[in-house]
Amino acid sequence: MAMQSKAQLLTEIHTLLRRRYKPKPDRDPSRLSVLTAVVFGICHEDTTREQANQALSRFNDEYFDWNEVRVSSIGEIQEALAGLPDPEEKARRIRRFLRQMFSRTYGFNLEPLVKKPLKEALKVLKTYEAFESDFVTATVIQHALGGHAIPIDKSGQRVLERLGFPENDPSNLRSIVERAVPKNRGLEFAELIEELANDVCKAESPECPRCELRKHCDYPKNLAAAPPPAAHPKTRTTAATKPTSPEPAKAAKKSTPAPTKAKPEIKATPAKAPPKKATPTPPKKATPPAATKPNPKTPPKKPGKSK
Repeated sequence: MAMQSKAQLLTEIHTLLRRRYKPKPDRDPSRLSVLTAVVFGICHEDTTREQANQALSRFNDEYFDWNEVRVSSIGEIQEALAGLPDPEEKARRIRRFLRQMFSRTYGFNLEPLVKKPLKEALKVLKTYEAFESDFVTATVIQHALGGHAIPIDKSGQRVLERLGFPENDPSNLRSIVERAVPKNRGLEFAELIEELANDVCKAESPECPRCELRKHCDYPKNLAAAPPPAAHPKTRTTAATKPTSPEPAKAAKKSTPAPTKAKPEIKATPAKAPPKKATPTPPKKATPPAATKPNPKTPPKKPGKSK
């Protein structure tokens, strides 16, 4: 695909999204300080602009200054990031940036970088770990340094990839978009892509029939042409569970009731043994009464004579 056709496609995408998602009337055109833009970029990555603004407001309301945030614990900083994805990691990145800044400048003022050329300012800022994220870098350029940059996080990269911009490197993808979208429409374009990503073009179960860009997107066609979820693992597991030959099944059936038959035999043996041992001994023969010896004094009676 030629570069001009990509530019035309992005222009048409912008027009359709602007028709679907009205530009926000509460957009603040004023610039942020460099420090605030860094914190805002960390909060805004992989979430919505409204959630990032709420987190930034909590920092301003609950903390006296950025030095208090620097000396706070990760758990305390997480409370200001409630509702954001992965708040613990974001809290670590914010505190790490503030500590690096304080160790280098003994303060929290990076505004002298605004007066320098953009390349020189970025050369200084790239020494901070927070600028390893291309999204944070683009956010600072757009909101603090006055340059042309369109922040693209993972959700925006997912949308543009489905629309025909398969770039794995976020900086390369951002360069393509920035060449096609002019500076005065960069902020609006980024917000419209964000709206689409959080509305219908989700990572899981995208609602393609409701998408304004369905005619320009090949993702539904590829999804329909893709083979259905493989039922092969299920059939394989079913075949694996069934015995291949009937002999093991018969052996299993025979071996299964064997323990149940053996138990009654073991129990019956001690039940019969006690009667044999406990057979009652035969009663002793009664000894006949001893014959009374005749008294020599009394003469024996003679039979036949009765009184």
